[in-house]
Amino acid sequence: MALTLRERAVRSQSSFGADLLEGLTACAELINTGRSGSGDGLRTVADVQSLGDRYAFHGRPAGPPDVARLRAHRARLDAVVTACEAGDEEAAVAMLNALLAQTGAVPQIVAHDGRGPHIHVSRPAAPLADRMAAHFAMSLADLVVAGEGDRARSCASPTCRAVFVDLSRNRSRRYCDSRTCGNRQHVAAYRARRAAAG
Repeated sequence: MALTLRERAVRSQSSFGADLLEGLTACAELINTGRSGSGDGLRTVADVQSLGDRYAFHGRPAGPPDVARLRAHRARLDAVVTACEAGDEEAAVAMLNALLAQTGAVPQIVAHDGRGPHIHVSRPAAPLADRMAAHFAMSLADLVVAGEGDRARSCASPTCRAVFVDLSRNRSRRYCDSRTCGNRQHVAAYRARRAAAG
Protein backbone atom coordinates (compact mmCIF):
# COMPACT_ATOMS: atom_id res chain seq x y z
CA MET A 1 0.00 0.00 0.00
CA ALA A 2 1.39 3.39 -1.01
CA LEU A 3 2.02 5.94 1.71
CA THR A 4 0.27 9.28 1.62
CA LEU A 5 2.41 12.41 1.43
CA ARG A 6 1.69 13.13 5.09
CA GLU A 7 2.77 9.62 6.11
CA ARG A 8 5.97 9.95 4.07
CA ALA A 9 6.73 13.27 5.76
CA VAL A 10 6.31 11.69 9.20
CA ARG A 11 8.32 8.60 8.30
CA SER A 12 11.14 10.61 6.77
CA GLN A 13 11.30 12.69 9.96
CA SER A 14 11.54 15.71 7.72
CA SER A 15 10.22 19.13 8.47
CA PHE A 16 8.59 19.24 5.04
CA GLY A 17 4.83 19.68 5.04
CA ALA A 18 2.51 17.67 2.84
CA ASP A 19 1.95 20.57 0.42
CA LEU A 20 5.68 21.03 -0.08
CA LEU A 21 6.23 17.29 -0.55
CA GLU A 22 3.42 17.18 -3.09
CA GLY A 23 4.87 20.15 -4.98
CA LEU A 24 8.36 18.65 -5.04
CA THR A 25 7.05 15.23 -6.10
CA ALA A 26 5.04 16.78 -8.93
CA CYS A 27 7.99 18.94 -9.96
CA ALA A 28 10.27 15.89 -10.18
CA GLU A 29 7.59 14.05 -12.17
CA LEU A 30 7.34 16.96 -14.62
CA ILE A 31 11.13 17.21 -15.05
CA ASN A 32 11.38 13.46 -15.54
CA THR A 33 8.94 13.61 -18.48
CA GLY A 34 11.76 15.33 -20.35
CA ARG A 35 14.63 13.27 -18.98
CA SER A 36 13.32 9.79 -19.71
CA GLY A 37 15.18 7.76 -22.30
CA SER A 38 11.91 6.85 -24.06
CA GLY A 39 11.24 10.33 -25.39
CA ASP A 40 9.20 13.28 -24.24
CA GLY A 41 6.33 12.35 -21.92
CA LEU A 42 4.65 15.73 -22.39
CA ARG A 43 3.33 15.85 -25.96
CA THR A 44 -0.39 16.57 -25.82
CA VAL A 45 -2.97 18.70 -24.05
CA ALA A 46 -4.15 15.45 -22.43
CA ASP A 47 -0.64 14.89 -21.00
CA VAL A 48 -0.66 18.35 -19.43
CA GLN A 49 -4.19 17.95 -18.10
CA SER A 50 -3.40 14.50 -16.71
CA LEU A 51 -0.46 15.86 -14.72
CA GLY A 52 -2.59 18.75 -13.51
CA ASP A 53 -5.40 16.38 -12.49
CA ARG A 54 -3.03 14.03 -10.64
CA TYR A 55 -1.98 16.92 -8.42
CA ALA A 56 -5.46 18.53 -8.11
CA PHE A 57 -4.81 21.76 -9.99
CA HIS A 58 -8.16 23.55 -10.09
CA GLY A 59 -9.25 26.29 -12.43
CA ARG A 60 -8.87 26.78 -16.13
CA PRO A 61 -8.29 23.46 -17.99
CA ALA A 62 -5.30 22.84 -20.23
CA GLY A 63 -5.36 24.18 -23.76
CA PRO A 64 -3.06 23.78 -26.78
CA PRO A 65 -0.69 26.62 -25.73
CA ASP A 66 -0.08 24.87 -22.39
CA VAL A 67 1.93 22.05 -24.03
CA ALA A 68 4.75 24.23 -25.35
CA ARG A 69 4.51 26.53 -22.36
CA LEU A 70 4.86 23.71 -19.81
CA ARG A 71 7.72 22.16 -21.77
CA ALA A 72 9.57 25.51 -21.59
CA HIS A 73 8.83 25.79 -17.86
CA ARG A 74 10.02 22.19 -17.42
CA ALA A 75 13.40 23.05 -18.95
CA ARG A 76 13.75 26.00 -16.58
CA LEU A 77 12.81 23.90 -13.53
CA ASP A 78 15.34 21.27 -14.65
CA ALA A 79 17.99 24.00 -14.83
CA VAL A 80 17.11 25.02 -11.25
CA VAL A 81 17.60 21.44 -10.03
CA THR A 82 20.93 21.28 -11.89
CA ALA A 83 22.03 24.51 -10.17
CA CYS A 84 20.93 23.12 -6.79
CA GLU A 85 22.94 19.93 -7.40
CA ALA A 86 25.99 22.02 -8.28
CA GLY A 87 25.58 24.09 -5.11
CA ASP A 88 25.00 27.24 -7.14
CA GLU A 89 22.37 28.82 -4.91
CA GLU A 90 22.74 32.24 -6.54
CA ALA A 91 21.84 30.86 -9.98
CA ALA A 92 18.97 28.81 -8.54
CA VAL A 93 17.53 31.87 -6.81
CA ALA A 94 17.82 34.02 -9.94
CA MET A 95 16.11 31.37 -12.10
CA LEU A 96 13.35 30.77 -9.55
CA ASN A 97 12.64 34.50 -9.19
CA ALA A 98 12.47 34.89 -12.96
CA LEU A 99 10.12 31.91 -13.34
CA LEU A 100 7.85 33.10 -10.52
CA ALA A 101 7.66 36.54 -12.13
CA GLN A 102 7.04 35.15 -15.61
CA THR A 103 4.22 32.89 -14.42
CA GLY A 104 2.54 35.75 -12.56
CA ALA A 105 2.75 34.12 -9.14
CA VAL A 106 0.29 35.73 -6.74
CA PRO A 107 0.23 33.65 -3.53
CA GLN A 108 -3.10 33.36 -1.77
CA ILE A 109 -4.58 31.18 0.96
CA VAL A 110 -7.44 28.91 -0.14
CA ALA A 111 -9.46 25.96 1.17
CA HIS A 112 -11.33 23.56 -1.10
CA ASP A 113 -12.43 19.95 -1.51
CA GLY A 114 -12.24 19.25 2.21
CA ARG A 115 -8.65 20.46 2.48
CA GLY A 116 -7.92 23.04 5.10
CA PRO A 117 -6.20 26.34 4.38
CA HIS A 118 -3.22 26.07 2.08
CA ILE A 119 -1.40 28.32 -0.35
CA HIS A 120 -2.06 28.51 -4.07
CA VAL A 121 0.71 30.34 -5.84
CA SER A 122 -1.39 31.65 -8.72
CA ARG A 123 -4.92 32.53 -9.77
CA PRO A 124 -7.29 29.79 -11.03
CA ALA A 125 -7.79 31.74 -14.28
CA ALA A 126 -4.07 31.62 -15.15
CA PRO A 127 -3.02 29.06 -17.80
CA LEU A 128 -2.57 25.59 -16.31
CA ALA A 129 1.08 25.46 -17.40
CA ASP A 130 1.79 28.70 -15.53
CA ARG A 131 -0.10 27.58 -12.40
CA MET A 132 1.83 24.32 -12.33
CA ALA A 133 5.23 25.94 -12.97
CA ALA A 134 4.61 28.62 -10.33
CA HIS A 135 3.65 25.99 -7.75
CA PHE A 136 6.67 23.83 -8.55
CA ALA A 137 9.02 26.83 -8.57
CA MET A 138 7.68 27.88 -5.17
CA SER A 139 8.30 24.37 -3.83
CA LEU A 140 11.90 24.49 -5.04
CA ALA A 141 12.20 28.01 -3.63
CA ASP A 142 11.11 26.71 -0.22
CA LEU A 143 13.90 24.12 -0.40
CA VAL A 144 16.52 26.69 -1.38
CA VAL A 145 15.43 29.19 1.30
CA ALA A 146 15.60 26.43 3.93
CA GLY A 147 19.17 25.61 2.87
CA GLU A 148 17.97 22.24 1.56
CA GLY A 149 18.37 22.81 -2.18
CA ASP A 150 20.86 19.97 -2.48
CA ARG A 151 18.07 17.52 -1.65
CA ALA A 152 16.83 17.91 -5.25
CA ARG A 153 19.14 15.78 -7.33
CA SER A 154 19.60 13.36 -10.19
CA CYS A 155 19.84 9.61 -9.81
CA ALA A 156 23.45 8.40 -9.41
CA SER A 157 22.91 5.44 -11.74
CA PRO A 158 24.84 5.95 -14.97
CA THR A 159 21.83 4.62 -16.92
CA CYS A 160 19.23 6.89 -15.29
CA ARG A 161 18.80 10.64 -15.24
CA ALA A 162 15.63 10.84 -13.13
CA VAL A 163 15.24 13.68 -10.65
CA PHE A 164 14.15 12.96 -7.09
CA VAL A 165 14.03 14.68 -3.72
CA ASP A 166 16.16 13.09 -1.01
CA LEU A 167 14.10 13.03 2.18
CA SER A 168 16.55 10.91 4.18
CA ARG A 169 17.75 12.37 7.48
CA ASN A 170 21.38 12.45 6.46
CA ARG A 171 20.85 13.28 2.78
CA SER A 172 22.40 9.97 1.76
CA ARG A 173 19.97 8.79 -0.91
CA ARG A 174 21.71 8.37 -4.25
CA TYR A 175 19.17 6.64 -6.46
CA CYS A 176 15.68 7.59 -7.62
CA ASP A 177 14.53 4.10 -6.62
CA SER A 178 16.61 1.75 -4.48
CA ARG A 179 14.73 -1.30 -5.76
CA THR A 180 15.61 -0.65 -9.39
CA CYS A 181 18.51 1.73 -9.98
CA GLY A 182 20.12 1.16 -6.59
CA ASN A 183 19.79 -2.61 -6.80
CA ARG A 184 21.23 -2.67 -10.34
CA GLN A 185 24.26 -0.68 -9.18
CA HIS A 186 24.83 -2.94 -6.18
CA VAL A 187 24.59 -6.08 -8.36
CA ALA A 188 26.99 -4.56 -10.91
CA ALA A 189 29.48 -3.68 -8.15
CA TYR A 190 29.20 -7.19 -6.69
CA ARG A 191 29.84 -8.79 -10.09
CA ALA A 192 32.81 -6.49 -10.69
CA ARG A 193 34.33 -7.46 -7.34
CA ARG A 194 33.81 -11.18 -8.08
CA ALA A 195 35.35 -10.81 -11.52
CA ALA A 196 38.36 -8.97 -10.05
CA ALA A 197 38.81 -11.65 -7.37
CA GLY A 198 38.49 -14.52 -9.88
